[in-house]
Amino acid sequence: MTATRGDARRREQVLAAALTVFATFGYRKTSMDAVARAADISRPGLYFLFSGKEELFRETVRQELDRALADVRAALAAPGADLEARLVAALDANLGRYVGTHLNEGVDELLEHGTAQLHDMGDDHRNAFLDALAEAITDAGRPAAGHATPRQIAEVLQAAGEGWKHRVGDRAEFVRKLGVAVAVALRT
Repeated sequence: MTATRGDARRREQVLAAALTVFATFGYRKTSMDAVARAADISRPGLYFLFSGKEELFRETVRQELDRALADVRAALAAPGADLEARLVAALDANLGRYVGTHLNEGVDELLEHGTAQLHDMGDDHRNAFLDALAEAITDAGRPAAGHATPRQIAEVLQAAGEGWKHRVGDRAEFVRKLGVAVAVALRT
């Protein structure tokens, strides 16, 4: 774990700008200069906050995955919402964040091809996401469709969301498709 240097709010702003640059150009083609320009910070200022491109990349992805997981947990804990609505909101929070934007493909590319820099971060996030979905299904006392376990249902929903996010034109359509997938998956 890296030590946090500098103002936390400024770090978050730099990480947000870095996500856009990394998603647009990929890890290999992104330079610290490009991130510094996008974040409106000097190159020495960027190096004050992050020791190099690899640390910047890891922290950028970590922040985004942490935010997604926090949003997933908030969606699953929504008071008054039924299980189907909470699952759709959680899937959208994790998988639909960039649907319909120019970042959609780029963020996926970073997670798939940044494995050397990310170590097990992507797998850990995916497992935490699936665990959260499975726990919500279990806690709701929903009987599984057929002989599927809550974890298997979560995996099917995640796979459906992964597939749809690359085939739809906008986020509203993505959410509608998630609604159908959740309804089918929870059918008894």
